[in-house]
Amino acid sequence: MRTPPGVRVTELGELWAVFSPCSGQTLLLNTEAVALLEVLREQPGDLAQVCQTLAMDTDLSARELQERCGDAWQQLLDAGLLEPMPGTVPPTTPAA
Repeated sequence: MRTPPGVRVTELGELWAVFSPCSGQTLLLNTEAVALLEVLREQPGDLAQVCQTLAMDTDLSARELQERCGDAWQQLLDAGLLEPMPGTVPPTTPAA
């Protein structure tokens, strides 16, 4: 998975406004959801890989982060803020 080209992120205090070029919608996200997008902008991967990267900057394990982020991951997919890499199969809900 990756963050599609054209996703725009703007900080609005405690929340972030995020524009999805895939859906044409602007959504409000928390900092944690934006962190998922930022990791995927730098290095495409799946939820486990993203959580492994984020675990290096937190006091949480990659597994704990994956459990906490599973719902957000699906919401990002549904909102058009994540897309499969070219040549890959579209994802389903991640395994916990």
